[in-house]
Amino acid sequence: KDRVQWNTFRMNAVKTCSVMLSRALSLVEQEMFLFPRVCRMAGCHSTGTSSEQLQDCPTCYCVTWCSDMHREEMVDQHNTVCRELRLARVADRYECQVSVGLPSLPSNLDKEYLGTAPDITHFVDKPWAVKEEITKEELDFAFLTNQLSGPLTLLDVASRFLPDLSTRTSLTVHIAGSSLYEMMGIIKWEYLAHRLPNITSMQLVFIGPELEQEEEEQVPVPQCGDCTTLRRSITYQTHSTTYQEMRKVDSTIPDLVLVQNCGFSEYSTEAGSTEWEEGWAGLGHLLHQGSILIFTSYTKGEAVTDLARFLEHCDKEVEVLVRCEENNMRSHRPIRDWEQDRDKDVFYSNQFISVVKQVGN
Repeated sequence: KDRVQWNTFRMNAVKTCSVMLSRALSLVEQEMFLFPRVCRMAGCHSTGTSSEQLQDCPTCYCVTWCSDMHREEMVDQHNTVCRELRLARVADRYECQVSVGLPSLPSNLDKEYLGTAPDITHFVDKPWAVKEEITKEELDFAFLTNQLSGPLTLLDVASRFLPDLSTRTSLTVHIAGSSLYEMMGIIKWEYLAHRLPNITSMQLVFIGPELEQEEEEQVPVPQCGDCTTLRRSITYQTHSTTYQEMRKVDSTIPDLVLVQNCGFSEYSTEAGSTEWEEGWAGLGHLLHQGSILIFTSYTKGEAVTDLARFLEHCDKEVEVLVRCEENNMRSHRPIRDWEQDRDKDVFYSNQFISVVKQVGN
């Protein structure tokens, strides 16, 4: 209850300031309210006193305590996340001052079907943290897992729930709720085909109102040399609309539908809510007979409410194949969590996953 009140207070402060200034606050301005310099101890939020000043972590500079006692009580918990907070800060600075983190993708193609793996580090080598400072190798690992989390989540789920995946020659994937995040470094989706040696054609369809409308629905993306040599056909299409509207003009039945960091539960479902109507109204349209629907969430709390919202509004009978589990193919690029869901300081893209399929017609 205290955490909810604290989160509400800070968000209301952002909204109030925006109204007073008659403009939206920049991200930097928002963070002044969302990450204030107050004690990290759960329920404290003290700003310090004249006799006992605030103490910052001298390593990550992201956490503050109001007293020696609170710092000592939190030391074990903070030690588990201090380096991740440092990595989040370094990654934020890089993407703000240099460019979006898009390291080179692994180019090898599997010659035989190997299936999935216990986690993403079996596809992307995790470097050892041997130095006190965050290394370039750690930063590249974080960015690379952030790029490949989507394709590898598809591979992991498909290997579990599409029995003929190893012998398939074609695959159709819909990426619903797409935005710039899905389109940036679009060649990353070809990585899925690299893990499926029998694939000769793969169609990726990106659907979302935030996408820029292309003059032609099919987006020209050069294939890698190996896929070209194998005469594979990998096509990319975009629909700058909601999934519900897209289905009125496109009757294609996908094998897989993926919604990354879905946010189903973020919008009010009250009548007249434009955000809901323009976003996820008609969740049942994400379901196709014979298709697998995958949606991910940033945090455990979001995953639970996202699944509950979906089941409430899909208007169809479904079987839940995976229920709010931690996704083994999640990104390892940490992001500071101002809400501190489940008392966690960071979250990751695609961190939790639910998988459902339609039952009956």
